[in-house]
Order: sequence, then structure tokens, then C-alpha cells
Amino acid sequence: MNVLVVDDQIDVVQGVIAGIDWKALDVENVYPAYSANEAKTLFYRHPIHILLSDIDMPMHNGLELFKWVKANYPANECIFLSSHPEFEYAQEAIQLGSFDYILQPARYEDIQASIKRAIDKIKATAQVQQVYKYGVYWQQNEETILDHYIRSFLINPGNNLSQLLIDLGNLQIQVSSKTHFYPILIQLNSYDDSQDQWENSRIKYELKTILSQSLELQSRMIFVQLDRLNYMVLIYPDNENQYVDLNLVHTMELFLAAITQELKISASCYIADRCSLDALKQQYQTLCFMRQNDVAGYSKVYTSQHLSTIKEFIYTVPDMAHWSMLIRHGSSDVVRVQVHQYLQQQKQFGVITAEFLARFHQDFIQMFLSVAGSLKLNVQDIFFNQYSYEDYILAYSSLDKMISLIDFAMDYIEANTAELMGIRSPIEKAIAYINHNIEKSLSRSEIAEAIYLNPEYLSRLFKKVQGISLNDFIVTQKMEIAKSLLSNTNIPIHIVASKVGYSNFSYFSQVFKKVCGLAPVEYRQEHGKHLE
Repeated sequence: MNVLVVDDQIDVVQGVIAGIDWKALDVENVYPAYSANEAKTLFYRHPIHILLSDIDMPMHNGLELFKWVKANYPANECIFLSSHPEFEYAQEAIQLGSFDYILQPARYEDIQASIKRAIDKIKATAQVQQVYKYGVYWQQNEETILDHYIRSFLINPGNNLSQLLIDLGNLQIQVSSKTHFYPILIQLNSYDDSQDQWENSRIKYELKTILSQSLELQSRMIFVQLDRLNYMVLIYPDNENQYVDLNLVHTMELFLAAITQELKISASCYIADRCSLDALKQQYQTLCFMRQNDVAGYSKVYTSQHLSTIKEFIYTVPDMAHWSMLIRHGSSDVVRVQVHQYLQQQKQFGVITAEFLARFHQDFIQMFLSVAGSLKLNVQDIFFNQYSYEDYILAYSSLDKMISLIDFAMDYIEANTAELMGIRSPIEKAIAYINHNIEKSLSRSEIAEAIYLNPEYLSRLFKKVQGISLNDFIVTQKMEIAKSLLSNTNIPIHIVASKVGYSNFSYFSQVFKKVCGLAPVEYRQEHGKHLE
């Protein structure tokens, strides 16, 4: 029995580990984690049976972590240790299916007793599963169990081939150590991974159905969900002595085209060499390596032959000196556009790999820090205090993360050098854009795009400088214009609404009354000049 303790406070984790008599509970391993991401990594590396988690953690809280655990490791039990007495936390924890909810500070004896009850439940559940091994339980949960078997075999070093063959046999999948498979990894690129469990299951069914229709009749497949975005497919012949000669590249290209058209999902596909089950773990590592190098999220099919192409890659340094000069002369907005264009061009050329982004990341950061230093900007803690350090370090792991880092760097330069260079500040630009487009239904994204800022950064900066949120400022400006039109003109009220960006007259009236205290009609009656 293994337990994972998660809390962003080191002393809390160490206190729980030291304060519980794990030997008395017959717990073999206790793993510490200090963030949700670190916890997920440990789930991949070790079989975890019980999760002890705090709720209030940065990045992803304990409830979000438990949702992920339930989706990927449904047999796991979770005990929340929280200092929040709010009913909403406990209610959501119960709805998610947590085993217990303990308010901190709590005695270690109470925590230990809860763990003991969770262990008893797990053992009882295991006995039930054994009793119904060949019955209804297996039929109802066949796909989930299959996912667990394959996932555990691929990820956990302790899981052996003989046990996998027994497990597959229990699920009526008749294969042997002599059966050869074509291992395929499918990763969804443009898909909302926050979907609920039902929607997630529907997507899996649709993907499996479309792929089945694309395969040859003499072949079978094992279709497994590794996590919300990744699927493992093992294609094998009806007869283990039969060799299935498939044009898998063409088949998977048709599959990608079909899911793009029918499901509006973009995906990448990776095909390893044909192998027996005893070599499957090694081929899975090859698939993961290909996936890790697909940092640009190309919607295409990769084979093991692409590995040689990756090794032959030659990185050409872009003109960082030119970009540095432009930034120093107040043209960071131009640099932002040029860097975006450069990366998109490299993506079209098909040369963006993990190595490419890692080297570009290093060169860009060196250029950025050099420019910031020459402009007398204190950037010593910029990637600790104002930007996620984890995102900064891992920016080379995907093209989207790299672009986000570039946008942040340019936003920082623009926000901190505008006054020095005699340039209008980003907030002044935003206000000017709002006033110039007051007749539109303005959004934060539209304004940010117009002045070359990241939307989230613009919101934070606007609130800091103006003392009011961006959305509230927009509403206030619109209502001031509306008040002026109502007071000084006889323009019909529905036309006034349209002139300040409201196509829905009823909604305009609600907002106006909330801000001004009177309905538009009442305001005109009190303040209007009744012009002829």
C-alpha cells in the first residue's frame, strides 16, 4: 500500500510523514509532493493507493488534482487535509467522491484513523473485484480496467509481461508473447482537457470508432486511454502467425483527417516499429521521445524514421542583434511581430523540435536580459515574482509556451520603458483604443491584441495603474457617453444603446440602472434638455 502526501508547505508534508505510524498501517511507501504537477509525476512513476492532499495550493489546487486522479486512477482514495472550514470546499470534495475531509489543525491520531479506514475500504474493494473477476464487474468496467492494465505495464517498471497476459486474458483479449503489435501513440492537440468524464468518454468512443473503420479487416486493435490527451493503440493480426502488412502511415493520415473534419479535433500520431509485447515498453519510450520533440503540435503522422531527422537537425540563430537594436530604440512591438513571424515560419518549414526551442529559448533570454540591463531595468527576479518560474524554465517544451514567454518579455519592456522613451504607456494606449471604439462591444482580448499586450497582463497592469478593473472602466466610459446623449439629445434610447456598443436594449437598461441608479428613461426625464 502506497500513500502520496501533497501540500505546498514543506513543514506540513514532513510533519504528516513523521507523525503517522505507517508501519502500523502496513503502508510500504510514503511519497512527498509539493505541487499538483509534482504529484501527477509521482502517479506516473509509482502505484499510489491513497492521496492525502491540501486544497489551497498555487497553480492547480487539491480539488483540481483530485479530478485528474479520479479520471486517470479511479481506484485511488483521497483524504483532504484543509484549513478551510467553508462548506463549499467540503461539498465539492464530497461530490468528487473523496473518502474524508479533515480540517487542520488535526491530531495525527485522527489522520491515521482516517487512513486506516481508507485502507480497509481499498482492501474490501479488492476482494469484491476478485469475487466478480469473471462477472458483471468486468463487463461494466472493461475499458477502464484495460486502460489501467496497459498504462500500468507501460509506466510502472515492476509490472511484468506474464501478469499482463493474464490480465488481458481475463478481459477476453487472446494474445501471447509471440503476438506482434504495431504500437501507435495519438496525442490530441486542439482539445479542451477540462471536459467532464462523460464528454471525455464520448470522445474516446468516437476516436476508437473512426480508427476501427480505417483499419484492415484482418487486423484487431487494443485502444487505451493513457490520460485525457493521449491514447495508445496496439494493432495486431487475428492470427498470431499471420503478418499484417498495413500502410499505417496512410491509414493514420486518413484517421487524422477524419477526426479533424468530424470531431473538430487536431491531433498528432506517432508510430513505432513492429514488436512483441516484451519489447513494448522500449517502443513506448520511443513514442514518448517522438511526442516530446513535437513541440509545435503538428497535425501529422510520425514514424521512427523521423528520429534520424531530429538528430540531423541544425539550428540557425536568428538575427538577435537586430531585435536587440529595435528594442533599445522603442520598437519592441515590431520585435514581437517579427519573432512571432519567425517561429511560425520555422513551424511551416517543419524544423521546430524540442532542441530547436531549447536553443532559441537560451538565445532569446540572453538577448532579453542584455537589453533589459542596458535599459537599466531590474530584471533579477522577473521570472520569479512576475512570471511563473516553471513556465519560464519549460517554455521550450511547446511552441505555445515559448510564444507566451516572448509576449511576457515584450510586455515587460513596453510597460517599463514607455515613460523613459517618451512613448505612450500601454494603459494610455488601451484607454485611447477604448474611447475610439466606444460603439463596439469591446473585449479584453481585442484591446490587448490592438496594443500588442497579453490579455492577462493587460488586466493586471490596468487594475494596478487605474485602480479599477478593465471591464469596469469600459462600462463606466460607455455609461458616461450614454448619460451625455440622454441629457443633450433626443436620440431614441435604443439608438443611444447601440452607439455605446449594446445591441440588446434590455441588457443596456440593466447595466445603465446599475451604474447610474436610474433607468435610461428616468434619467432622461430628470436630466434631459428636451431639445426640439
